[in-house]
Amino acid sequence: MDESRQWVEFGRWLVEQREERGLRRRDAARKAKISEALWRDLETGRKEAIGGIRLLPNPSQDVLERVAAALELPVEDVLARVGRAKAGRRSLGPADAPKGDDDGSLLSIKLRRLSDRDRILIERLIDAMLEHEDR
Repeated sequence: MDESRQWVEFGRWLVEQREERGLRRRDAARKAKISEALWRDLETGRKEAIGGIRLLPNPSQDVLERVAAALELPVEDVLARVGRAKAGRRSLGPADAPKGDDDGSLLSIKLRRLSDRDRILIERLIDAMLEHEDR
């Protein structure tokens, strides 16, 4: 299934879930602590950009977790609906134990979950930010 179709189907499912709980869009968005416009984008499977161009939604995992919480659904169910089942939160296991200079913070845990390529990119970004700050 192509990605645009997946978002449309997710939107239909999201509407069903919201309506089953007797929530209006505004109330669901407020409960999730996101804008009503963002919730609408998720339900329609697209968002309007400048010049009327339609884009696919690309919500962060945090937004999807808030949506799940607002609808009292397991996060994994919501993530699976948008093809992000593997990106879901997992329970901490031995691989998540602090290592070396790692302080066990949430940031450290998230960094360990990144690919080597992405970790290097983040490290370079942080180095550049620190270098800029030192000037």
